Amino acid sequence: MNFKQKQKAFTLVEVLVSTGIFLMTIMAISQIFITVIRSERVAYALLNSGNNVRNNLELMAKTIRMGKNFQSLPSDKKELCFDYYLDNQWQRLCYKFDVSSRVLLRSLNGGDYEPLLDPQVEITSGHFYQIGDGSTSQLSFIIQLETQIIVRGIVYPFHVETAVTSRYLGP
Repeated sequence: MNFKQKQKAFTLVEVLVSTGIFLMTIMAISQIFITVIRSERVAYALLNSGNNVRNNLELMAKTIRMGKNFQSLPSDKKELCFDYYLDNQWQRLCYKFDVSSRVLLRSLNGGDYEPLLDPQVEITSGHFYQIGDGSTSQLSFIIQLETQIIVRGIVYPFHVETAVTSRYLGP
């Protein structure tokens, strides 16, 4: 009888090679995971900022639809003022694009202007365009807004435009 049996085991070289391959695979997978997480954060930041811009533009459109006594637009088309029914009375509401400080502002009854958008959203261009005069044709406005959102040092441009028609038919 042969009591000596050959022992089966891995050699040191085989263990080192397999450990090296395993570590390189784990490093590659972790780099992919980190890249996906960073991309997801950028996507969420852009989505939240874009939603903020669209929601505020929709609120602007809603107030303009229900407004009356629109002030004629200045030549630079950066400010729109009108009367808006709020708290059981007509109040003066103004929207203004301040491109120098890169913000969209709102003022109620001649008070201080307050910003509407997130601080990370910068206005690069904004205009109000009036269509019709309200006496012989229905009064409408086009709001154009060019913004940029900076996420992780990269600038992402964002363009929003909407048309709004005043619905107020009273005196």
